[in-house]
This record gives sequence, C-alpha cells and structure tokens, in this order.
Amino acid sequence: MRLTERTDSLCTKNFRDKNKNLWKYIPVKQAADKKITPQDIAGDAGCGAKKKPVGTLTGEEGGKEKKLDVLPFRAKLGYSQKEAGYIPCEDEEGALRYVRVIRRSIAKILIPILILLVLIGGGTWWYMSRQGMPELDKSAIAYQMPDGMKNEDPSQILMPGFSTITMDEGGTTVHAALANPEGNPCYFKYFISLSDTGEQIYESGWIEPGMAVTEWDISEELPAGEYPIYILVQTGSLENYEEGMNQGAANATLVVR
Repeated sequence: MRLTERTDSLCTKNFRDKNKNLWKYIPVKQAADKKITPQDIAGDAGCGAKKKPVGTLTGEEGGKEKKLDVLPFRAKLGYSQKEAGYIPCEDEEGALRYVRVIRRSIAKILIPILILLVLIGGGTWWYMSRQGMPELDKSAIAYQMPDGMKNEDPSQILMPGFSTITMDEGGTTVHAALANPEGNPCYFKYFISLSDTGEQIYESGWIEPGMAVTEWDISEELPAGEYPIYILVQTGSLENYEEGMNQGAANATLVVR
C-alpha cells in the first residue's frame, strides 16, 4: 500500500520519525469533528511495534522525498501508549486516509513510578517512625492514678509507690496496677524479683504514660506467706525508648493468702 501525505489546516503538531523526517498531523482533539473511524485509518506510525509494515507513506520536505513505514493498525494500544493524532494522506485511488500517530503516554509511565515512590516513601516513613518505638505491653490499659494524680512537670519522672501487693494462693495471677502515670516523658518497664533469692518472677512489656498493666502473672505458684520483693522500673525516652532515663526502684511485700 502506497500512501501520499496531504496537507490540512488542522495539522498543527509534528511527528519526527526515526530518520528525523517531520510529519505534520492533526491532534486528537482537533480531529474529533472529522469523525475518523478505524476504517479510515490506513495504519499506525510511531508505536515502536516490531511488525512488518503494511505500506509506505511518502511526502516532501525541503524539496526532498521522505518516506515513513506504516505499521498495521492496532485496535488495542499498550498500557503506556496513546493516540496523539492523525497524518492525513490519500491512497493509490485518491481516497482520503489517515496514518495514526502513536506516542508514549508520559502520565501512564509516571503514575506507576509515582505510586512506587509513594509506597517506598510511606514504607520508609513507617520504618523510621517505628525506630524508637518499643514493643508495647499488649495487656496494658488506660489507667488513672488515685486521686487523678499525674505528672505536671515533663522534666521529671513520676514514679508510683508500692508497699503491699496481695494475691490468692494456688495461682499465679496478680491483680495490682503496674502503672506509668500520665504526663511522664518516658515509657516504663517493670521487673519484679524475690528479694531473698534475687529470682525474677515477672517482667512487663513497655508501658506508655497514662497506661497500666492491672493483671499479670508471676512465673511460679507461691505458698501462702509474705515475700519481700524488689520492683525495678526501667525507663525509655518517648523519642527513643533505647535512650534510658532515670530508673526507679522500690521494696515491697507480696502477700499470698
């Protein structure tokens, strides 16, 4: 199939082929009134498909003949391709035809890249935001200190007091608040040991300010009696829990009854 380039006042865009020849074409929006159908299209150009040409489009540029391979018409374009416009031409019988110009869609190329960048950025933000975040104790609940006591001075750490903790014999569950008072500038982590032997019988996870573990299990059943215990409170900055602050410690009595 041999096609000859025709001029049209609506040809306001240029398509440069691989041989650096310029071909004027009608942009898609301006071509809407012409109601071009697939039957009017002789083939495609610029789509980059490695298919055998179905014809040749000829024309003149600067007094020299130019040629363009016309590829088969593609009813369905690739994801990153779009219709740019139409080169008017006539076939060997003088009928008006068009060579469709296919270009890459920058938007369709950029969208997946932008989505990927957003995902990477979001993942990086999430990862960075997790830095300095401890493994919080899942059993901790919102807790208000007696009489609504809370820390009013963020430069200080308010430690709860302990004297006697009671529990029932024949089990390991203790009902007592291991709290981190509201307003503290740090996380708390509790370690409880038997003072006589130094054996650790409980370790909490990290507890946020305004939270407390109110039900916890010691590591073994204890016979009825009174047991001196040592309560150590480890602290970690809210900015980065690995940065320890002042620790707290208290001696108390665990009463099993």
